[in-house]
Amino acid sequence: MGREPKERGETIRRDIIRLMMEGPVTPYDISGELRISEREAADHLSHAIVTAKRKYKVEVTPAVCRSCGFTFSDRKKVKKPSRCPRCKEGRVESARYSIKKG
Repeated sequence: MGREPKERGETIRRDIIRLMMEGPVTPYDISGELRISEREAADHLSHAIVTAKRKYKVEVTPAVCRSCGFTFSDRKKVKKPSRCPRCKEGRVESARYSIKKG
């Protein structure tokens, strides 16, 4: 038996914006909180970022390789990179997204 999706009064993307206002989140964090797949969370997150930028400042902490420290500073995709281009390891920490009011 799978998890039942929680009932929402708001849209998924508004829920994501709310989560981003509460603190830095990854697609994995969003998928657990909203009970959707990580792939679906990443897709909604990319759209939520565009919407949020109309009113707020969106802060991105880039993905980082845990093996060599490479920072994916120019990456535009919200999905976690599968491997590091420098050391070819798969130990990559996801980027984190948050919103600062004002």
